[in-house]
Amino acid sequence: MKKPLVIFLLTAPLWCFAQSSVIWYNDISNCGDWVFDNAASEVGAPWQDINLNFECTTVGSAGFFNGWAGGDADGTPAPPINSTSGGNFLMVDSDLHGAVAQYDASWIENSWVQTVNPIDCSASPYVAISFETRYRCWDNGVSDGSEKCFVEISRDGVNWPSLTPNYVTTWDDEGIVAYGEESVQSRYEVFPESETGFETDNPSLIELDITEAAGGQSQVWIRFRWVGTWGWSWEIDDINVFEIQESDTRIDDYLSYTNYLQTGIYENGAWAQSQLLDTLFAGAKVYNFGYGTQESVVLDIEVDGTTSSSEIIETFPNAAADTLSAGYSVSEVGTYTVNYALSASNEDTNPENNFATQSFEVTEYSYGRDNGVISDTYGGDFEYACMPYYDIHNDVVIYGIDVAIMAGGTGGSLISAWIVDLDDDINVGADGIFLPPYNMDQVATSGGTYLNPDVSWSGEGDVVWYTFEFDEPYTATAGQVLGAAFEYYGGTALTIAESSANFESAAIYGPAVDGTYAWRLASEMPMVRLNLDPNIAPTVPGFPGCTNPQACNYNSQATSDDGSCLVVGESCDDANDFTFDDIVTEDCQCLGEGAVFGCTDPLACNYNPEANIDDGSCAGLIDSGEPWLGLELVQAHTDGELAGM
Repeated sequence: MKKPLVIFLLTAPLWCFAQSSVIWYNDISNCGDWVFDNAASEVGAPWQDINLNFECTTVGSAGFFNGWAGGDADGTPAPPINSTSGGNFLMVDSDLHGAVAQYDASWIENSWVQTVNPIDCSASPYVAISFETRYRCWDNGVSDGSEKCFVEISRDGVNWPSLTPNYVTTWDDEGIVAYGEESVQSRYEVFPESETGFETDNPSLIELDITEAAGGQSQVWIRFRWVGTWGWSWEIDDINVFEIQESDTRIDDYLSYTNYLQTGIYENGAWAQSQLLDTLFAGAKVYNFGYGTQESVVLDIEVDGTTSSSEIIETFPNAAADTLSAGYSVSEVGTYTVNYALSASNEDTNPENNFATQSFEVTEYSYGRDNGVISDTYGGDFEYACMPYYDIHNDVVIYGIDVAIMAGGTGGSLISAWIVDLDDDINVGADGIFLPPYNMDQVATSGGTYLNPDVSWSGEGDVVWYTFEFDEPYTATAGQVLGAAFEYYGGTALTIAESSANFESAAIYGPAVDGTYAWRLASEMPMVRLNLDPNIAPTVPGFPGCTNPQACNYNSQATSDDGSCLVVGESCDDANDFTFDDIVTEDCQCLGEGAVFGCTDPLACNYNPEANIDDGSCAGLIDSGEPWLGLELVQAHTDGELAGM
């Protein structure tokens, strides 16, 4: 996997604008409505000679790391954005360009696509743009702000926002365009909260207030600009320029049924009952997209028939944003849906964007960060380890780990499961990303075992948990942060399932593009769960066989001894009741010193009266009555012509 680790999945709903006044709409059905260009000709710029363009296409990214978008990561295109109109869409495929340039990630790409003809916004003093999009952020792998997706506006089709090598810190200043004596901010960042691994829904709907640049203007040109260092891809479709209404509050681009960004409590797709908190808090970012001031804004949270409310925002002006939160409680085993509803004193023009839902499961003994739905896979024939992080809220005994191993692995692959205490070993970088060192102290382990091919595996849409039992149960105490890891030692193409990720809370150890190994943030959530069941039933029994390294029939893959070991020169007990003493021979057979191999059939022409073990060499009959027949049969046997006789 190229650029691992994810961290936050945009969960905002697709909003409806039926009541908004549409100024201009384009579904990319005509590629001729757009012009494509880049900054490769800017001499001395870091993007000089980097000739990457947007394209008008019907297929998704064809880069070798397109698995995140549903591709096969083999150079064939991923499925396209799941936009409303379908058909053509706009895309910049940075991943594919990286492959063409052999992933020499030392350049900066600067590409754009813009409208050919102007849009008339003269009748609308308040103007916004919306579009459906799919995007995943690489951001140089370290969340350094070097990857940007912009919408830019020009009032004359000639003067556009500039971009210099200092764009990481000066992009907004460079977005100012002068028209006579008026200076206008004409650049809008599409994903201001993105960082390494950030990924939108497929699709997500983006809205931007472009009033300052476009409001009341008779001519408006639109540009989508991409700048970054070997990223994934950005796809755009169904672009709508519309008039902003006076009253329009909405749930924005952050939802969390644990309000993670404020509480620090990880979301868990499967909450073990023993780890539930007395009260959980659900949170959502709310935003006033209307040009008027809203009053008495409140967020209601409904779970299992009980509703609680956030604090009330008495006055909420245009472009204001805040995170509202309310508490709720669950305890019984089952699936719970968290319903969000935003309201205000003034009637909302677009109420459809005031509602959202999330769900999770409460189980008896399974504690999982994943949501139980396979969205991707990780692995291959190389060594790797996948490790979600777990908060321990209450003292608990951990008996093992469950892993969703995917179909297609080969029996005999060496695997293990273990947990580590991350309290002391975790590294916190300047960007707040948690990454552990490789040589962590394991506090519990299943020990190395070999993949049992007789156990059911996960397939597409079908999750099957493979259970590892620890050598000794581990007692965890409240307040610990544990890493639960599945490790594969390489050899065959073994993969495990991943689900849509939630926040920066899992790590993967594996090779980068240059072959070096390191821990990095997971782009999806590895489906590795803690098993808290005292009656754990492991599905990793391993292979019975000889476990004595001194034996001539030692089986390095055996995990339980079946009593079959044979040591040359030592006594043994063969199933055959020979009259001589059984002893292990040099060829690792329990035959004894009195064993004589040969043909034991008196009717065969090569009968050996001293043989006491038939070696299958008997050839022809010698008492057939025809002296020549025996010779003929022997010759025929030698020539391989007696098949079936």
